[in-house]
Amino acid sequence: MKRVLIVTGWCLAISSVWVSTAAVAADRLAQRFALELESGAAYYSVTLPAAVYAASQRSDLGDVRVFNGAGEPVPYSLDAPREPSRAPVTLHPVGWFPLPPAARGSTGVPLGETIAADGSLRATSAPPDRAQHDADLIDVARETRGEARVDALVVHVRDDNYQGRVSVESSDDLRNWQPAGEAQLLKVSYNGSTLSQDRIELNGRRARYLRLHWLDGTPYIESIDAQVQAASADNAQRADTQWEWREGIVAHAGPKAGEYFFETGGPYPVDRLRLNLPQPNTVAPAVVYSRAGLESSWKEVSSATLFRLHNGTVEQSNPSLEMAPDTDRQWRVVVDTRNGGLGSGTLTVAAGWRPATLTFVARGAAPFTLGVGSAAAVSSAVSRADLLMGASSVAATARLGEVLPAEQDADAQSPGSDPDAMRRYILWAALLLAVGSLGAIAWRLARGAQVQAGARAGDVAGGVTDGGGGSGVAGSAGGLAGGVASESGAASAIADDAGAASADGQSTGKN
Repeated sequence: MKRVLIVTGWCLAISSVWVSTAAVAADRLAQRFALELESGAAYYSVTLPAAVYAASQRSDLGDVRVFNGAGEPVPYSLDAPREPSRAPVTLHPVGWFPLPPAARGSTGVPLGETIAADGSLRATSAPPDRAQHDADLIDVARETRGEARVDALVVHVRDDNYQGRVSVESSDDLRNWQPAGEAQLLKVSYNGSTLSQDRIELNGRRARYLRLHWLDGTPYIESIDAQVQAASADNAQRADTQWEWREGIVAHAGPKAGEYFFETGGPYPVDRLRLNLPQPNTVAPAVVYSRAGLESSWKEVSSATLFRLHNGTVEQSNPSLEMAPDTDRQWRVVVDTRNGGLGSGTLTVAAGWRPATLTFVARGAAPFTLGVGSAAAVSSAVSRADLLMGASSVAATARLGEVLPAEQDADAQSPGSDPDAMRRYILWAALLLAVGSLGAIAWRLARGAQVQAGARAGDVAGGVTDGGGGSGVAGSAGGLAGGVASESGAASAIADDAGAASADGQSTGKN
């Protein structure tokens, strides 16, 4: 039993050494990037570009590390972009004043309008004929009762079919005009349903007046709503909504009609998809699925009616599909083929996401590098609050530089610069020592087994030669008992007693 426990202990030691060695090997990262820093700061932040996501082998970026010039890892935090805090948004119906073409280039009050004492516009003549109507004027301040800024206009078109471009200008005095936004409006009846794009995104600049220029014919307008956001909105957080895009992803046709498959090529937290249809004048409902890998099942992430419509010089496509952030690499689009599907050609995809921000402590000497690319690595990131420890200093901006060549990366992991090199050597030495000790134990066990086998054979042979009849049987029993006695003292004693009793019985019988 003692030997069994010793062998088990050595096996456990070998297993732990092997696991530790594998964990150290997991720290080796496939790719490294140079980090370009400004001198003198304690903390730096870098927005992770697409190249880091493409090199990562984990969906949570758990294999990202930051190293100083000595090859030592430094503490870092990894923060996903925050959802922008938006103030309450309301829609206000607004009125509009049709303008004749002459008013488009005017620098004063438009023809047929006057300005009241409170600055509001008043119509003084009948609106122009439709043939002469190419612009509309909105008094935003009056219609929204002086609330802050207008983020968008929603134009409800009366026509069953309309497709055209519109540009918007803003002004506070009807003399100086600045671009405020542009869009393509669409309303098309299709298969008993209606496709529409009626929203004009604006730049959010405060202005009293807005002027709409219809570039492809003026529609019959049913109503216009202004989307107003309160003045307390955080402009700084609006910048957090900037997206990175990976363009030109080719979707390949699947084995079934209407199926298309594509891969993003990295654990990008995709929350926007633009599906670029191969042929104009295409309308088709579609469902989008994703999965992490071949072993996973497909899950539905979005659905929409895809379209690409061409009307003269105007071409419009469906807006980007929105979804919750999804790091799956494999994607599937299933298109309804009852009306012809997408036709021939190649479906291309653009994937959009909001990148994470990495903040690290500039401990040690430069140059600093960022490493990534190990499926076995486990995240060592800390929270931003724990990293900064209440520091009032603002993190300086760092920039991800070029990819380090393979030979430079090898130098960075050489024994002279790798702090884990000595530990690896010690672990390998311990592994070799454990294997050697286990071999020695096995040799000793084998040798002991041979000696015992020889002893048993000798005892059996002696009993057969010296004894006869009952004596031979007793001698053989004694020899076997002696052999067993080498394994157990108690068993030997019992066997000796039995042999003695047998011998006494035989002696009495002879007398």
